Amino acid sequence: MIKDPPALGTPKFHEEMSTVLWLQETRTPQQTKFVETTLDLERFAPVVGDAIFEVDGPALKVLIDNAIDEVRADYDAVKGIYDYPRPFEISSAVEPLGDARPVASYPSGHSIRAVVYARLLAEIFPEKSNELMDLATRIGHGRVVAGVHYPMDVSEGQKLGHAYADAIVAGPVFQQTASQIRAAGSS
Repeated sequence: MIKDPPALGTPKFHEEMSTVLWLQETRTPQQTKFVETTLDLERFAPVVGDAIFEVDGPALKVLIDNAIDEVRADYDAVKGIYDYPRPFEISSAVEPLGDARPVASYPSGHSIRAVVYARLLAEIFPEKSNELMDLATRIGHGRVVAGVHYPMDVSEGQKLGHAYADAIVAGPVFQQTASQIRAAGSS
């Protein structure tokens, strides 16, 4: 599903690191604030807006939190396979922001989760799909701006996020629960 990351020290690796360093040099205070915001369901609430009051919000939170927990367990195993070092572990010139733990970089878990959040919410709020996906994309990009991921971590993480979301959305449990969540809010 995802391609192998480039070997450390190769031209492709240096290209990835150059992008991280350039984004660090050009990041703005607004970008810093954005990347330091916690990734959870509430991060997407402003996009959904008042539509959240038209569904069963507590059931929605349980549905999505459970899906995210399952996805996280799976992608942690994938990260362990690659065990790719984060930019700040390779270069002391990288000054990371936010959640800068020295765990495997590839693929980006934040990017995976952001896409899963956006896609699952888009199933409940289809009229907000574009805005939700835009936020998920910006969250992924923010991980590079923060100096905690390479661009390839984000792009491959987003691919995995879509694959996870496809599997979740196609499942009968999600379909049934999503229908109940929509119906409960309209009654």
